[in-house]
This record gives sequence, structure tokens and C-alpha cells, in this order.
Amino acid sequence: MKRRGLLLLCLMLFVFPSIVQADAVELESVEALIEHAEGKPVIIMYWATWCDTCLSDLSELEEFHAAAGKKVSVYSINATKSERSEKQVKAFVQKSALQVPVYLDTEGTVAHQFRQVAVPFTIIVDKSGKQRVIPGPVTKKQLEEWVK
Repeated sequence: MKRRGLLLLCLMLFVFPSIVQADAVELESVEALIEHAEGKPVIIMYWATWCDTCLSDLSELEEFHAAAGKKVSVYSINATKSERSEKQVKAFVQKSALQVPVYLDTEGTVAHQFRQVAVPFTIIVDKSGKQRVIPGPVTKKQLEEWVK
């Protein structure tokens, strides 16, 4: 009976991995995040824990996310390849209690895809699917203007 229960638990964890995923999960692709938004505007902020400007931007993003509700899909992507370790990033995410989903760019593919060499940068996708990349810091007010 114990073995059967353990087998069932393992099967559930395999079939439903979100049950055990941490708050910071590895990114499949930016396109998957955009498709998941189902026609809503999308804001994606790319950041690192060692970047003071990024941490300020994360605060602005959190405020925007709280105010926007479900009208806008909001995500953040950590520049994990530039961090000390993935474990350190996950600890930061848990400690800071971020409400915005955090994805890990362990290979640096997002920065390469959008031709960005510095953090932070923000990807904005409007309702029609048009993408813009905004290098540098952003504010809640700017985010609100961009998704009107």
C-alpha cells in the first residue's frame, strides 16, 4: 500500500509539476509568455539581483501589477546567467515576496534574442502583438502610459 501511494505521488508530481515548482521557474520562451496572455497587453521586465536600478524597477513593476489587475499580463525574467547562482536568485525571490511571476533565463537567451547587453530592459507587447524593447529604468507611470 505504501509503495502504491508513493508511486501515485510521484506520478502526480510528474503530471502536475506546478505543485512543486518554486516561485522562480525556468523560462521556456518569451513567445510562450506572450501567447499565454491571450490578447492582453504584456509587460516583461528583464533584471538581475546585483543591479540597483533593476531592484527599483521591480518595485515599480510590482505597483503597476497590483494596479493593473488582470487587464495586463505582467512577468519578470531574471538574468540568471549573470547571477552568482540560481539558488541565490530563488532565495531572493522568496525573501522579497514578489507577486509578479519570475522566470529564470539560465542561458542568457532572452538578452541575446532582444539584442540587449545591459539590464534592466522592458519588453512591451501591445494588444495587436507589436513588441517594443525599452532599455534602462522604467516607472509605474511610464508602464501605464505604454499599455493604454
